[in-house]
Amino acid sequence: MNDKALYELFGAREIMDLPAAVYKTLFADIKERDEIYRRLLEMYNYDITYDWFQELYEIEYAQRKKKQDFTPHSVTEIVSQIALEGKVCTIHEPTAGTGGLIISAWWETIKNKIPWEIFPSKNMINCWELSDRSIPFLLLNMSIRGMMGYVYHGDVLERKVVQKYILLNRHDDCLAFSDIIKANEGDKITEYQRL
Repeated sequence: MNDKALYELFGAREIMDLPAAVYKTLFADIKERDEIYRRLLEMYNYDITYDWFQELYEIEYAQRKKKQDFTPHSVTEIVSQIALEGKVCTIHEPTAGTGGLIISAWWETIKNKIPWEIFPSKNMINCWELSDRSIPFLLLNMSIRGMMGYVYHGDVLERKVVQKYILLNRHDDCLAFSDIIKANEGDKITEYQRL
C-alpha cells in the first residue's frame, strides 16, 4: 500500500493531517463516506483481517520522542485464537488504540462462518480509547467491517467520557457498513435501531 495514495484518498497532505481527515470523512455525506470505504477496501485487496493503519503509525511513532506502542498483529491473532476459539461473544477492549485486537477477535469469531450466519448484533463490541489521534481510525476500522457496539473516547480508569459513539449496523449484516452516531452518555443502540 502506498502511503501517498492513502493520504490522497482522505484529502490529507501528510500523516499528521490524516486523523482529522479520516474523522471528517466518517461524518461526511453517507454516500461519499461509503464510496471512500469501497475505495479503501479495494486499496487493501478486500483483506479485512488486520488493522491497515497499524504499520503506518508504528513507523511514525517509532521516530518520535513521544512513543506510542502498538500490539503486533501476530500477538493480537494469538490472543484472539486462545481467548475465543471461534465463539460468538461480546468483546470489551479498555485500550482499543486503532482497533488491532478488536479486528483480530472479530475475525476469529466470524472466519469459519458464511455471511448469512453472522449477525453483528450477536458480536457486540464495547471499547475505550483515550487518544484523539487513534479514535478516527478505530471508528473507521469498526464501521467498515460492519461491527456494532459502543466506542467511548475517554479515560477508562477515571470513567471520563469525552464522546460516546454508537456503531449501528442497521441491517445486522456483516457485509454492510455501520453507521457512526455521536451519542449522549445514556443512549443505547436500541433507541437508534427504531429510527
